[in-house]
Amino acid sequence: MEVTFCTAPTVAENLAIDETVAKSAWSTGQRQLRFWWGGPPTVVMGANERAEQVVDIDACIRHGVNILKRCTGGGTVLQTSGVLNYSLVMPAPDRLDLKAGFRLGADIVCAILAAFGLEGRPEGVSDVAVDNRKISGNAQARRWKALLVHGTLLVDFDFDLAGEVLCHPLHEPEYRRGRLHRDFLVTLSALGVHQDRRSIEKTAVETAQTLFVHGPSCCMNAVRNISVHPVSQR
Repeated sequence: MEVTFCTAPTVAENLAIDETVAKSAWSTGQRQLRFWWGGPPTVVMGANERAEQVVDIDACIRHGVNILKRCTGGGTVLQTSGVLNYSLVMPAPDRLDLKAGFRLGADIVCAILAAFGLEGRPEGVSDVAVDNRKISGNAQARRWKALLVHGTLLVDFDFDLAGEVLCHPLHEPEYRRGRLHRDFLVTLSALGVHQDRRSIEKTAVETAQTLFVHGPSCCMNAVRNISVHPVSQR
């Protein structure tokens, strides 16, 4: 597993990198975990979402916020420069338990949180929360004979902008209990982690490298051996 930090200037470019790596993973056998920062504020929708249902389009226009759609599922998020992202790509196993894919992402995020002295726990289908507040959302897709799992870690966040450009989700996890974005989300900064970006990048990469060497739930053999619930290829 190659673990790197490599970020492009914009969210669109970073999502394009994810797709490029995924499209070649089957032929090259490449297994890569890449960390990157969100750039200028950008709304990113899940593959099956409709903008008029999940985004305040007029507010996005007023604030100059681009609206993109990613190739993975999940819900709409606001990407900003204070959001650390990971993208995990590997050749897809023949059969895949979707829960196992999300567990890979949750294990990465929870290990990074632990390195900062915080306890994260999986919540809902694909979230990671600290003290019942969401700090990470994760999504996945099985396309191009590849598995792509990617997600966020909120280091800092513009709650006011999120409240303006994002609609309340049509479907929410039970633990959200109708809370607004400001009350539901939490950041590393709010939890007392005030390290600079370079230190956070270093911690994320080193933690992930250790996890993939020593973490049994994240080892690639565990993924290859999953043989439950076939997922149709798009």
